[in-house]
Amino acid sequence: MHRAIVRSALLIVIASVMLATDAEAQWTRQYDPVGQVRFRFGIFEPAGESSGWDRVFQGFTGRPGDLQDFSWGTDLLWRPGDFGGLLFGFGSYAGTTTTGYTDWVADDGGEIRHRTRLEIADLTVAWVYHFGHGGVRPYAGAGGGFVWWKLSENGSFIDFDDPELAVFQARYLADGTTFEALALVGVDIPLTPAWRFFAEGRYRWADDDLADDYPPDFGNLDLSGYEISGGFAIAF
Repeated sequence: MHRAIVRSALLIVIASVMLATDAEAQWTRQYDPVGQVRFRFGIFEPAGESSGWDRVFQGFTGRPGDLQDFSWGTDLLWRPGDFGGLLFGFGSYAGTTTTGYTDWVADDGGEIRHRTRLEIADLTVAWVYHFGHGGVRPYAGAGGGFVWWKLSENGSFIDFDDPELAVFQARYLADGTTFEALALVGVDIPLTPAWRFFAEGRYRWADDDLADDYPPDFGNLDLSGYEISGGFAIAF
């Protein structure tokens, strides 16, 4: 008697799991949306591999990687086919670090410090390819866009042209607009027919001349870097 009850219960559980799996597969196949509005939040770290960054941090503590900070963005995915589609996006990031001279201190023994801040915003479009059919789908893509950037240094500096090495307060600022190339990989996970979760990694290639308040021999500023993010999407 007990064995019959156990067998019946097992059959019910197995049947329920099969029905639930089949139902999920049915709505996934029937509701494969052509579009998504996506909201992502993550971390961006500049690569900082250029002569401009070398000059900005030369003689100071820190490095470009210290500018790692939060990023956010919003995208529109339009995928009229089963696999390929276009991803239009806007992203924003701002990172700040405080640096001091490595070989010099103030008269009171304290650090002579200033704040370095990098701000980046971009508009991009990428061709994205989704692998598989329904359910959890990895994807990869490549594209390009425009980058708006601003670099500022604000605080205390040493005047090495002064025999007494006077400390002065100053703010140096440079900004510009340039092109970028973009590569991305990610995974799209359906939660319901209308809601999805995604995790994504991106890498940007971009650089621009470092001018404005900086001397001409400072060279170029590498704006490349990687972003790791995740977020939610509304499918339609």
